[in-house]
Amino acid sequence: MGSIWSVRRARATHLLDRTPHASEILTFYAGLTEAQERVAAQVPAAEWLALIRSPESDSPWLRVDTLPLDGLALPFREFLSRVADLGTEQIREGARTLLSGDDDGRIDPLRNALSSWREPELGRGPNPEGEEVEEVESLFGFYARAFLDPVITSIAQATSTHDIASTPETATAQTSALPNDWTRNSCYVCGGQPQVAVLRDLSESIGHRSLTCSMCATEWRFQRLTCPHCGETEAGKLPVHTAESIAHVRVDACTTCSRYIKTVDLRKQGNAVPLVDEMAAVELDLWAQEQGLTKVRTNVLGL
Repeated sequence: MGSIWSVRRARATHLLDRTPHASEILTFYAGLTEAQERVAAQVPAAEWLALIRSPESDSPWLRVDTLPLDGLALPFREFLSRVADLGTEQIREGARTLLSGDDDGRIDPLRNALSSWREPELGRGPNPEGEEVEEVESLFGFYARAFLDPVITSIAQATSTHDIASTPETATAQTSALPNDWTRNSCYVCGGQPQVAVLRDLSESIGHRSLTCSMCATEWRFQRLTCPHCGETEAGKLPVHTAESIAHVRVDACTTCSRYIKTVDLRKQGNAVPLVDEMAAVELDLWAQEQGLTKVRTNVLGL
């Protein structure tokens, strides 16, 4: 098996014919993973892990906001150069705008992203279908998140107890490294918000539920009937919505906080890559928006 980026890219390509309504999104994302894979190869993971590792008793394990900006500047510039050849004209033009600025201004999106790392995402970013965004900052936020994704994932992989095999990319459940007492709705490794929930059967647990971090892809256990945003546990306030077009992905909504998260059921589609399949199920996001629901965490494309 290749890197997690090649696994995601292969899954996005595989889904192109099966989810034609998301073909533009998946085509763009496949190209984006190539740029992200190049970033990951440049990350001195062990060195930066030593710089940002939290004291042993602290959580999350990584102090992401202390990443060395000077070390990120050149890889970010190279990343923008590659993104300038991808996506819509809006996405390409935004990348060119950042490239034409001075070094300090260019890394402002990274500085802003790191300073607000654990804050809930309220707005929408760009997507490859060309929808307008209200502010340039939203577009710049997309570049920052798409770049930081492979940076944080690479460092997370370098933690002594974090094994990438425990993430959904392999559709397995090697969870021995997870803290048994971690029941929070944020990632214990980097503090990121959950992107997608995953259901699978384990030898000791039928219908085991976990959450997957939107940034470092770490997966952690989470209660089955619990809203990952507000903690609501009353079943009648946690409705589920599915669509025949992509039956192994569903919306788990909460009427208490009007939030939702998508869930990928690996029992129905064992070869799914949750972070990619979640992205392909764009019709579920459209339905949720029509119901006035806000996503717990939009994906890297702002959907």
